[in-house]
Order: sequence, then structure tokens, then C-alpha cells
Amino acid sequence: MPITDELLRLGRSAKRLNQGSDRLNEMIQRIDTALGALNVGLDYVLRRPIAESTGHDHNGKRVIELSYVAYQKVSRNYHLVIKTVKVMESKLAAATEAPGTVTPLLSAPRSLRYKAVDVLPELVTGLSDAVEEMLAAMERRQQTAAKLVENLESVTREATVSGSWVAPADVPGAAATAGVSSRHPTPSPSEASGSHPPDGDPSASRRGRTVLLGSS
Repeated sequence: MPITDELLRLGRSAKRLNQGSDRLNEMIQRIDTALGALNVGLDYVLRRPIAESTGHDHNGKRVIELSYVAYQKVSRNYHLVIKTVKVMESKLAAATEAPGTVTPLLSAPRSLRYKAVDVLPELVTGLSDAVEEMLAAMERRQQTAAKLVENLESVTREATVSGSWVAPADVPGAAATAGVSSRHPTPSPSEASGSHPPDGDPSASRRGRTVLLGSS
């Protein structure tokens, strides 16, 4: 086939590719906008990378670069992104260089955008599962907090009515504390026996007054 025909065929194919890429970008933008409108506010990364490449740094140490599709916060809003993670053989490079980057999906290279579209349904499913797990944990925590509020308010009402705190039985350790706070001073032997100084004994009366004053 003459070179002119090949160029014409290449031109037609490139035009179709660019038009298809533009339509795909528009669909990605609409998906990203729809996810943002749901106000999910949760980071999620697909566990399986969509691309992997291996290279070497200037010291000849191997560097593996993995690309993941994710839904993460970029600037102030959440977006579909390509999260690139670097696995470095050099310990020095791992300690001093950036471990990876986060790039909005629409700004990522075309090859990564195409691969990302293939796994977007999987990402949406995983994101939905993660939200449901968080919701279940939130409901459990609400029940825990509600029970604590009920116990504390019960203690407050009891203290207001009786003027002293009586701990409910289902508050751990509270009964022991209440026992200490409600303990009265041990009465003296004379008070316990109910004995009093004999009538007409002035010295005993004075001794009693002295003891009372000394114990105040």
C-alpha cells in the first residue's frame, strides 16, 4: 500500500481516536461529578493496580511504580484519581524521595484513563461497601453513646432528687465510689452504747464539753 494511503488511514484513525477520547473524558467527568454530588467524603483505593512499571534510579537501584484507581480528596473536593506508589530498593531513596503522587483521573495519561474506566464499576461497588461498613460502625457507636448518656442522666436525676449520688448498678466501678462517698464517721464507744455522764457530776459535764470542743 502506498505511503499516501497509509497516512490517510492513520489520519482517519487518529481522528476517530481523539473523538472517542473526548467522549470518554466527558463520561469520566460526569461519573466524577455524580460521585461528588453524593457527598461520600471517604477515601477508597482499589487494591489491584491497573499498571506496573519497573525502572532504575541514578544509582542503579530498582524502582517499581504501581498505579491504582482511587477516590480521594484533591485540594478541597473528592475526585476520581490515579494514585501512584513507588517501591524503592534503595533505602536512602525511600527515606528522602516522595513515595508517590495523586493525579486527577482526567489529568492522567491517556493509557491510564482507559484502563481506569475498565475498573470504575469495581471502584463504585467497593466504595459503596466501605460506606455501608462505616454506617454500621456509626450506628453501633450511637448505641454506645446513647446508653452512656442515659446512665449519666439517670445519675444526675438521682443526685438532684436525693441530694446524694447513688450509682446505678450498670456503671462499672461506680458502686464502690458511692460506698466511699456515703460512709459516715464511726461513732465513739459512748455514742454507740448510748451512755451519758451521770446527772449532777459537774466534772463529767466539763469533760464532755472538752471532748466535744476538741473533736470539732
